[in-house]
Amino acid sequence: MVSPNEGEGQALLRTKSSTSSSHSSENTVNDINTSNETTNYGAVEDGSIRKVEDVKIYKSFKEIWPIFLGLTFAVFCGALGMTIVANLTIEIGSYFHAGSLASWLGTGFLLGLTAMTPLYGRLAQVMGRKGVMLLAVNLYLIGTIMCALAPSMGFMIAARIVAGAGSGGILTVSAIIISDLVSLADRGMYQGGTNLLFGAGSALGAVVGGAISDKLGWRAAFWIQVPPVIFSLFLIIWKVNVDREKGEDLGGNNIWEKLKGIDWLGSILLIFSISAFSTSSSLWTSSHYKLNHPFPLGLFISALITFPLFIWVEKKAQHPILPLTMLSRSQPRLILFGFFLTTLSNFSRLYMQPVYLHVTRGLNGSETGLLLLPSSIVGSFSSLYAGWHMRHWREYKWFQAIASFIPWLQALSLTIFWGPNTNKNELWIEMAFGALGGGITITTLLTSLIACVEPSELSLAISACYLSRALGQVIGLSISACIQQIILFSSLSSRFPNNIELVQKIIQEPSEILPLLDPIMNLQAKLAYLDSIRSVFIFVILGGISLSVVCLSVRGKRL
Repeated sequence: MVSPNEGEGQALLRTKSSTSSSHSSENTVNDINTSNETTNYGAVEDGSIRKVEDVKIYKSFKEIWPIFLGLTFAVFCGALGMTIVANLTIEIGSYFHAGSLASWLGTGFLLGLTAMTPLYGRLAQVMGRKGVMLLAVNLYLIGTIMCALAPSMGFMIAARIVAGAGSGGILTVSAIIISDLVSLADRGMYQGGTNLLFGAGSALGAVVGGAISDKLGWRAAFWIQVPPVIFSLFLIIWKVNVDREKGEDLGGNNIWEKLKGIDWLGSILLIFSISAFSTSSSLWTSSHYKLNHPFPLGLFISALITFPLFIWVEKKAQHPILPLTMLSRSQPRLILFGFFLTTLSNFSRLYMQPVYLHVTRGLNGSETGLLLLPSSIVGSFSSLYAGWHMRHWREYKWFQAIASFIPWLQALSLTIFWGPNTNKNELWIEMAFGALGGGITITTLLTSLIACVEPSELSLAISACYLSRALGQVIGLSISACIQQIILFSSLSSRFPNNIELVQKIIQEPSEILPLLDPIMNLQAKLAYLDSIRSVFIFVILGGISLSVVCLSVRGKRL
């Protein structure tokens, strides 16, 4: 061990052995050299002492492939469950005679995911990696079975919330476990593989759900998920045996002390704040409540009050679920803001592109899905390429910064050049181009985050990362929907000044009303939708430019 007194630029190097129950052979990190360890480039944090990555013994893929298979299979199932109701909402709503609540099948899942995600980092320290992963998978399994057995729409939405809570844990804890086992240089490859399966699950969800429902009924679409989830559960019980990082805050020496050590008050305040904000946003956008309606407005005000209370509680908590000391440092704070901006921009873009294809272009579901398919494929494989790039070139800063320009340049192109008759080849190429930048950025940002935190902070940092992503998604969709509705109403009102009833019908039922209009009125309605979509993409451009500034400010480090 090198004494810190021997030079200001040196740091303590710690060696940690990763062991498994089978005492398998271990691979050491390749190509470690002094110049790589001590050379940083780009923006640096305050202080003259630079952080050097811990020398640590990592596992090879040959040793951890059963663990990786179990984790990624669980991630695939979670992603499948997230989108499987996309083609089932109308059928389920009709079955329960509650079509007005159908949108909550997706919203409820995101609500559970967003509310529970920040807790999993702390639980990974208290319960251990395996324990909290089993909790997440079991929550998802229970929620899925509840969906298959649901006797009412209210029960169905509650079941989706439970499944979403489990899905959030699957994503978060999988990332924590993989980061425990592999080197920073290899981390991107594993994350890229995980993102590839997540993208595949998301893309297949709607297709599989619709196909199974057509032949066997909508309940079968949930039952069909149970066997693969149980298989994943078996793999996790059998193979996932990962130790906590040294120096992690366990919260006590026994189960009772650990349970008492959990920041329950902070957890409740955070869950309530996120849930209240998500619910109010959904009521305003999905359920079309008026802005001054007391119920969503009351929830929104409650969220604004409880979140500062959560921050106050965290400052005083002995074992906080979101360590403010980590957020007080410039690099982790900057990168987490980058995650927020990434999902805010990406989901706003992904939400509006189908609206353009459906309404402005008048395409049906199959044609829209076909044009969006290249984006899903490119987005997934770009994440895998990002992992290879970081491992091969051992850098991420400039690659990340350049990639961050791609999504907002695509949004700029849409705003300027897309119209009612834009060539279809131009559409799918540009949408795939935008997905390329999004897939790269989300992968490289995680490497940036892991590189700037201590190993003992890793689980909480990754949990904060997924919380930032979830908040960006919820806030991005809420703001996008709000902008789109306001501009759409304004544009339609100016084009049909004396027919407010028609304006309302075009907003509520565009696919049914537009074909009934004469060609001139039909074109005017499509142009109004185009105005609203362009306004949202101006918001996407602003978010994308902010992300590029963040990526340029992130400190780079040789991997």
